[in-house]
Amino acid sequence: MMKRIFILCLTAVLLLGAAAAETTMTADSVQVHDVALDMLGSTLHYPQLTGIADEAVQKAANDAIMTAGQIEKRINRMAALLTSPVKLQVSYAHTLAGNVFSCAILADGAVDTTRATQVWSTVTLDLTTGESIPLDALFTDADAARAHIGEYLTGQVAPEQSAHLAAGNLTPLPESFSVSREGLTLYYPIEQFRTLSDRAGTVTLLWTEMREYLDLSEGSVLCSLGVPETLRLNDALARTHLTDALSAGGFPGVPAVIGQSVKELTDRYAQLTDNELCEAGRMFILEDGAFRGTWLITDALTDSWDKSTVSIIRTDRLNLHGLCTGTTTMAEWRQALGTPDATVTTGAAQADSWRILPGTSDYYLLGEYRLRLHADESGVLRSVFLMQ
Repeated sequence: MMKRIFILCLTAVLLLGAAAAETTMTADSVQVHDVALDMLGSTLHYPQLTGIADEAVQKAANDAIMTAGQIEKRINRMAALLTSPVKLQVSYAHTLAGNVFSCAILADGAVDTTRATQVWSTVTLDLTTGESIPLDALFTDADAARAHIGEYLTGQVAPEQSAHLAAGNLTPLPESFSVSREGLTLYYPIEQFRTLSDRAGTVTLLWTEMREYLDLSEGSVLCSLGVPETLRLNDALARTHLTDALSAGGFPGVPAVIGQSVKELTDRYAQLTDNELCEAGRMFILEDGAFRGTWLITDALTDSWDKSTVSIIRTDRLNLHGLCTGTTTMAEWRQALGTPDATVTTGAAQADSWRILPGTSDYYLLGEYRLRLHADESGVLRSVFLMQ
């Protein structure tokens, strides 16, 4: 009898959470509802979709989310932890674009035992069928793409990891992944890749870093997701697109914005290395895979930076409406964006103080924010800064 009452109460809480949650609307009226449950210190959030015209497809998609995230198992585990000092928190992040829904669900805490750990679960769905999209569907030659990604992880990502990490464990590729307009994120079992802060590791690769292997044909998964627009400059609409994309005060795919608390970010994502001083202030690089090649800069010059906020975001890895680090040239962005508001040449000494390559920077005022595009001496985009 008590079990039945518990189940009824749980169902009511879940339905209430779904009804009260904010939704994300797309042009075809698909919505993502946040279903929430709080149980004596343990919390659970997972997404459910509404607005799909075909009810069978909608049910298939939602069932796939529930199965991938092991939602029923997590709920049962939360009930078993009612009197436990170690709780369970389940959260998620998602992308909904075109006919593609991609989601990563993180179970953090007493997942299977009272010892705290982390487990990633992911699902990427075709909303025309409700079926899962495999990683290989993103590429024209899946075997060649997998080999390239493996070489990239070994040659580019592993050297950036701390010497204290088993960076060689970045390969083989994990089974869990998600996609966004900006790139592909791999989610590792904690036994394979554990960060210094004792978290299950992630690695994000930009589409521009594997461009030659992508299936960008009409009707493809990546075309539906809008990836081609991230890789090519539209001369007529470039300023408008960039102004809209940067209007929130951050780069898409990087979970930080101008004015945000540095302590809040370091508490949530942990520092990969010790912060250091540069000409503009103090630079922070965070541990989460979304921040690889990205620095948060604050004007706090003392050790008492815990109350400071982000004043500049700088990234050396970007594909945003055709601004692609490592490939876009100054001539190309000037043709698309027009004459810059200011241009500054940076010599070796000043470049070192900024931790950038010597070269030339163009400044553009886009809405409330200034965009600094820095090219090396050969005229290729290497670093992008966003500031007020």
